Amino acid sequence: MLSLALLTASACVGPQKGKLETPSLEAPAQLSDLDDFAAARNAFALMPVGDPQRAALREQLRDYVVGYVDEALGQDRSEAAIAGLEQLCELWTASELQQPRPDPAIAELAGRVYASVAPAGDEHSALLALALQQHFGDAQTSAEAEAGYAQLQDWIERSEGFTGDPRYGALLDRLLEDASSVFPSPFLTRELTGSYLAQFRRAQTEGVSDPRTAYTGYLVARAHLRADDPAAAVAAMEQMEIDEAAEALRELIRDATLGAEPSPPDIAQLMREFLPAPDHQLPPSIVRQSWGIVDNLARMALADAPDDAPAHLARGRVLRYRGLVPAAILHYEQAFAAKGPATDREDLHLAWSELAGLLQLELEDAVRTTQGDPEGDAQVDAALERVQGFHERAAKAWPLRPVSPGLNVAWMTVALRDFDRGRPDQAESLLSQAVQLEPHPLALSLLGTIALRRGQLEVARDRVSSISELPFPDQLDRYDWQIQSQMQLAEIERFADDPGASVEHLREALRQLNTLIAYPGLAAPQRVDYLTRRAQVFFALGELELAMKDFRAAHNIAPGRASTYSPVLIFAVTHGHLGQAREILSAALGSEGTDDELAVYYALWVIDLCARQGAPAPEDAQAHLAALVENPESDPWSQTLARHGLGQLDGDALIAAAGQTRQRSEAFFYAGLQRWRGGEAEASLELMRKVLEAQMIGDFEYEMAQSYLRWQELPKAPRAVEMATPPAP
Repeated sequence: MLSLALLTASACVGPQKGKLETPSLEAPAQLSDLDDFAAARNAFALMPVGDPQRAALREQLRDYVVGYVDEALGQDRSEAAIAGLEQLCELWTASELQQPRPDPAIAELAGRVYASVAPAGDEHSALLALALQQHFGDAQTSAEAEAGYAQLQDWIERSEGFTGDPRYGALLDRLLEDASSVFPSPFLTRELTGSYLAQFRRAQTEGVSDPRTAYTGYLVARAHLRADDPAAAVAAMEQMEIDEAAEALRELIRDATLGAEPSPPDIAQLMREFLPAPDHQLPPSIVRQSWGIVDNLARMALADAPDDAPAHLARGRVLRYRGLVPAAILHYEQAFAAKGPATDREDLHLAWSELAGLLQLELEDAVRTTQGDPEGDAQVDAALERVQGFHERAAKAWPLRPVSPGLNVAWMTVALRDFDRGRPDQAESLLSQAVQLEPHPLALSLLGTIALRRGQLEVARDRVSSISELPFPDQLDRYDWQIQSQMQLAEIERFADDPGASVEHLREALRQLNTLIAYPGLAAPQRVDYLTRRAQVFFALGELELAMKDFRAAHNIAPGRASTYSPVLIFAVTHGHLGQAREILSAALGSEGTDDELAVYYALWVIDLCARQGAPAPEDAQAHLAALVENPESDPWSQTLARHGLGQLDGDALIAAAGQTRQRSEAFFYAGLQRWRGGEAEASLELMRKVLEAQMIGDFEYEMAQSYLRWQELPKAPRAVEMATPPAP
């Protein structure tokens, strides 16, 4: 993965003005995984066409993508193969494609992709594969690809009467626009412009059938500009009768690009003609084509004027659209640091918000890539510091108009990481700062959870209660957080030994859940989420059959959804409901959404509960643990836990094998379960205390250990829920 320290060093242009360095990033020496590939893509995107290192890095990226597509085809994953081809297309600018260089490996690969997608009737993917085959093949291969295109063209023209979309013209045009927006090769550009002109001539002789025919000159110009050939665009428009708007565009293209030297101000104006508006409703192919045109023009401007602010901003926006976050950030920073204005003031505020979003994405990526890495704190801290520095600058530049996403989102992102890593003090500090800046339901909910786990019930109650006072523009979002807060408040009151108040909160949550679930237009993912929550509420109210009915409904709708199982299984296990726990476990182990790590935990819980109640261990749970132990590719810690569950490792050995804080917390918990089964009640509870001392507040084991310590027992028989009055019918 790209070193954040190196990235920061390359990007620290700050707010100063003056001569700017050409933005660059260092690529990894080898591409061993997707993170390396992403870093190399970003570095490659910043290289000018004439950079002497560009060819070598392209070769590395090419080899990686070719291998990926080959593997996808071998696994019959056509969609992944097409995505790989599109990634391959990014390795050449439109100007580089104007001089074809045969590449037999790419041509052969494209031919295989074509053979995979064409029989299924996927014309879009088939045409892209044919285009790569035609461009990179030898003379015979190119001729075969062109023959394949002629067959596709003939089939489309013969079946055109059965299709038709009056908004976007003929099907062939749309297919060519789509393919050339990704890969503007000379062949595709020629065929697209030829199709436009054929439609135009047909309209002149047969009458207008496509509303876009009146804009043929503009469409032809777009096709040539996507191919980075403004001279061809002007020449084509000169051969046609065009309206005043098209004439003005033609002259702007001429003035901007065809003088003795490019004209950056005219290029900036020309780029604005093609920038998609934030609220556009354009087809994806036209959007891709527009960004491709903007990229060509921005590269042209920067080649002549490396300090050109509008061109840096335009390139940043192109790279943002393509998901190349680190590279995009550098161009945005260059745009803001340049001498001249990058754009008008309203658009500039939008650009600052766009950069805020990019820096937030970079922070989230740092959190993601360092997950499980004890040494990853420095990378996350550096990313957070960069976000904080940006927002300090933004506050000075826009004192009356905050940019979005705000700094509170960054603080919550890192707080979630600290919470997950067993650092509640740091998490609480960042969440408190976030709430002071702008109250957010997630921050308040987490603060309530931290306070509850610490036994600070009044603080927890205050934090969670304040969620209902927040404004929610979205009605469904408001319902969602109200239900969540009612369920949290019910748990807080249970810990406060006020079962009556707890039941009242559960009833309110149930009332709102009933309203939402009864709505016939509720989307399936939301219905599954609400059914799972209602199952939790029913469990807490002692309505086991109703809880299991909702669980089964949620499981039937989305058996692959992992989050359906954990909350209900935890309740069933901690309260000693063996029959329900076994049923939930069986469903979870049969779900593709349950990974090996989750399955180990689930199996250990239910095997322990069976042992406590004198029942045989579930065969599927034992079989899963045994398979995990025998699989050499399994996670080592999951294997260790599985061996403990199979009786191959006792509690002391499990604790000795634990290294990281989370592992030690888990080891204390599962060793504690074993001690309780062995009749060592006090030793078991002492290990449960060590679980809490590890402060992995967000872990299942913490939640379960806290319940066992509160009860001073691990239930051997089903434990009745605590309530002062029966639930409402």
